[in-house]
Amino acid sequence: MARLSIVGYVYVNSISISSVMQVGDNVNTALNTNVFAVQREVPIYYGNEGSFKAYPFYRRPIPIPQPPEPFTMCVDNLGSFIRVRGLRILGLSATSVLQIGSNRISSGESRVMNIRQFVTNKPGPKEQTTFINLGKADVIGDLLPAIKPPLGL
Repeated sequence: MARLSIVGYVYVNSISISSVMQVGDNVNTALNTNVFAVQREVPIYYGNEGSFKAYPFYRRPIPIPQPPEPFTMCVDNLGSFIRVRGLRILGLSATSVLQIGSNRISSGESRVMNIRQFVTNKPGPKEQTTFINLGKADVIGDLLPAIKPPLGL
């Protein structure tokens, strides 16, 4: 039995990296993310980097969890709709789904590898670190959201 979803408001600040916000019924949602990030203190890039084939981490099959034993499930859909006052979500990222409505099949995969390479013997005076000024720290987080939920909710 399909049910109607009644949602007062939805506020999502950010959706990124193979993520989906689906409003309405859906049959299949398939997501995939492969991330390979190299961070170097000294920006030297050789041009042949970033191949997923070089790392077996990306080729291994992801195990699908199975229930430990057979089970019987009984569902009672009391009523013909689901009512939600509102949703406030900070972010959806790295193969995530926000589904409002019914869905038959959902599958997602996210594989991330971060490599950080730092220089141990830096030239120049000892005990000196390098900082990059990106702006005032008090500005971060003080920006008004573009979409606000209704007042009083």
